[in-house]
Amino acid sequence: MNTVFITGANGLLGSNTVLVFLEQGYQVVAQVRSVSSFVLGKHERLKLIEVDILNNKEIKKAMEGCEVVVHVASLIDPKIKKYQSYYKVNVIGTKNIVESAIANRVKKIIYVGTANVYGYGTLGSLGCELHSIKDPFSKSPYSRSKKVAQEYVLSKKDDIEVVVVNPTFMLGAYDTKPSSGKLVLYGLNKSVVFYPPGGKSFVCVQDVSRGIVKAVEKGKNGESYILSNENLSYKAFFKLLKKVQKSHQILVRVPKICFYFLGFVGDLLRKLMIKTPLSSNNLKVLCINSYYSNKKAREQLGVVFSPIEKGIAEAAEWFNSQKYVCKS
Repeated sequence: MNTVFITGANGLLGSNTVLVFLEQGYQVVAQVRSVSSFVLGKHERLKLIEVDILNNKEIKKAMEGCEVVVHVASLIDPKIKKYQSYYKVNVIGTKNIVESAIANRVKKIIYVGTANVYGYGTLGSLGCELHSIKDPFSKSPYSRSKKVAQEYVLSKKDDIEVVVVNPTFMLGAYDTKPSSGKLVLYGLNKSVVFYPPGGKSFVCVQDVSRGIVKAVEKGKNGESYILSNENLSYKAFFKLLKKVQKSHQILVRVPKICFYFLGFVGDLLRKLMIKTPLSSNNLKVLCINSYYSNKKAREQLGVVFSPIEKGIAEAAEWFNSQKYVCKS
């Protein structure tokens, strides 16, 4: 029975990935920043380790005896402006994980990146693993740091077997922060929803977790796989949320110019050292259609993807059960 070491187990993807590996019969060592905030409860094959990925010595010790490492943890806070903050966690933290895995003779590392390190496409020509990163993601400190980290991981393929998975926008239960689920929260139990003009590639978080297991079993050394599913406009997304809620919600499209103005305001606030998720680049992301293909993951890993309506419903049920309220 293999033992897998999973970082970032408190988050949306981390917690779902822990569940899927346990379902598959693995022993799981889960790295968390706080044991008290872990929501999944106890399991006889689960061991929780409270350790910082920036502490190389502790990470190396925690990883002892593990055959597989799944590196999920990363910094993604849109309020953070400085690239160095992302670099510290997403690049230095990743280097610590890889170095510890090599020292412990781990068989395989699955690095969780983001699809945004690849160029997105249109519905007629979807983005894929062969496309180079594009604006506005090329100017995003988060995406830039993830690209550097991914390149580092792949550079180690001669020292240890490495596989990269690149999820798109994930939705599902156990989004405790919340992270990407904020989009569901924004439209949950509202009479009127104002939506942006763009669109993105959505995927159920459980499908990503199962894709990670497939990457352990079938992923080729040095390869990367985009885990995406439905490419939807924001209007289409909120129509699905409306259907899930069985509501009579009114959907109102906000013109692109309004987002550009809000981005300008956010840039000014950031210059005044005021923390805000608003910025020209962050809001530009909402105005483009960033669509991706899952062809490689389907054909080479055998990943089966569920309708995104399932992920929306699970996210909505989770937030309602936990009495979450959208604060932004």
